[in-house]
Amino acid sequence: MVRDKYGWTLVVVAISGFMVTLDNTVTNIALPTLTTYFGTSLQAVTWVVTSYILMFSCLMIAGGRLVDVYGCRLIYTIGMAAFTFASLGAGLSQELSHLILFRVLQGAGAALALPATLVMVLNKRTDKQKSIGNLVFILTGTVASALGPTLGGLITETFSWHWIFLINIVPGLFVIFLGLFVLDGQSESGAESVDLPAVLTSATLLFSITYAIHSGTEIGWTDPGVLAVFALALMALGSFVLVEKWAPNPMITTEFFRNKAFSGGLIGQILWGIGFTGVITYSGNFMQVVLGWSPSQAGTVFIAPAIIIGVLTPVGFWLTTKFGPRIPISLGMVSMACGLAAFSLLKQGDTFVDLLPGIILVGAGSALTMPLGLYVLKAIPEERTGVAGGILNVGREISAALGVVVLGAVLNALRSSATASGSSYSKAIEKGSSVALLVGGGLVLCGALITLFTLQRRDELPVEEVESDTPKAPDAPSLTSGSFPVIPDWWGTTRRSQVPSAWPPPPPYSPYEMSESGSSSHSGAP
Repeated sequence: MVRDKYGWTLVVVAISGFMVTLDNTVTNIALPTLTTYFGTSLQAVTWVVTSYILMFSCLMIAGGRLVDVYGCRLIYTIGMAAFTFASLGAGLSQELSHLILFRVLQGAGAALALPATLVMVLNKRTDKQKSIGNLVFILTGTVASALGPTLGGLITETFSWHWIFLINIVPGLFVIFLGLFVLDGQSESGAESVDLPAVLTSATLLFSITYAIHSGTEIGWTDPGVLAVFALALMALGSFVLVEKWAPNPMITTEFFRNKAFSGGLIGQILWGIGFTGVITYSGNFMQVVLGWSPSQAGTVFIAPAIIIGVLTPVGFWLTTKFGPRIPISLGMVSMACGLAAFSLLKQGDTFVDLLPGIILVGAGSALTMPLGLYVLKAIPEERTGVAGGILNVGREISAALGVVVLGAVLNALRSSATASGSSYSKAIEKGSSVALLVGGGLVLCGALITLFTLQRRDELPVEEVESDTPKAPDAPSLTSGSFPVIPDWWGTTRRSQVPSAWPPPPPYSPYEMSESGSSSHSGAP
């Protein structure tokens, strides 16, 4: 990628990430309106949300691998073109079936575009550029998630639900056009082919898991249909393991998960996401039912943590750069857990002042945790950034679903028990929410312990690559070089990796030989 176009690349990343993430949440507030417009049930229009999430989740890893093989410009352009066209179709839909169909296409396009944006900001970049790019990626996604319900309600009330989708057209065309000029069309994996059996089996696996989780919360976990989908997920998992074992160019190899920084960071992110999603999902209901606030009053509460996250996230990146990721990110998760514990103490009659300790702790803790994804991806070779980013984003989607399911199950069980024992509905919600939040805090605390012992120490991080024509010393230590030369195992030792066939050994020339432009002559070099 051309260095002097990096600023424009960040514009592409910011707009694309905002659009894709916004469409994950913006339709929730419009579901009652859609129910009236199409004259159907709420359960039917829920598929407007679910269809997008299903396609977005199940194709994310495959989309990342396509980016690695064919380059981010081609795959990003195809993905954003599909997303923009589907937005037009969804906005003009007059039948619910048509709207759901276009939402499926939207989700597929987003699954191609989002991994490409991670590749744009991470591959062939200095540590400073990676930090800035990842910060832009995270902040735009966070702001979009926080503003989704608010924007959806504002657009629906001021204009109509159609404009929830039609607002994507102009910015979508702009970033497609801009991307053609500023993005690099070169792939990071050379002549490697796409592992089509792995694409199909992984998509089936992720679709089955996501569908089963969403359906189980609605129709019950013991329903035969839900159990059948879980059985399909198990068969898909077995098939995926087999095809990856036999594939000449596997999409995902065991090297990913033997790397403790990648695996530990991924698990830590999922546990953090369960707690964060749980408190975001159920806090609105708590504030209205238990505290007696109006919907608008409850909605304004989310502005405060969003501001805290936006202001302190750059501080989180600075701390991880200065001290390494282990301590700041783990402390961020501890702060998040303490915030959930503070929220669990809320009771009827409390005011906004009583919410402040939890808001501050959750906001500050989330900000310190934001660099986690960057250091998970730093543990993976650059030619596999796309598929690794896909796994990371799938982990986020799964953690969001699990947050709703796990904490919701605790809350509903305790609410039912309290109601049966004679408590009022609001008091039952208070009791259930208190325990559910403590469970979420405990899971986040487990994530803190995992990241503390698995993320890279400061001395394990690669030396920052300086943008100059001076060749990099071949003996410089690195954890992220193209063929996994050094991998820290889960048990703490460092060993020379057995390079899989998907990542051939380096050519006879040195990967540090530089071209006249100052870039590496070996496409797999960082």
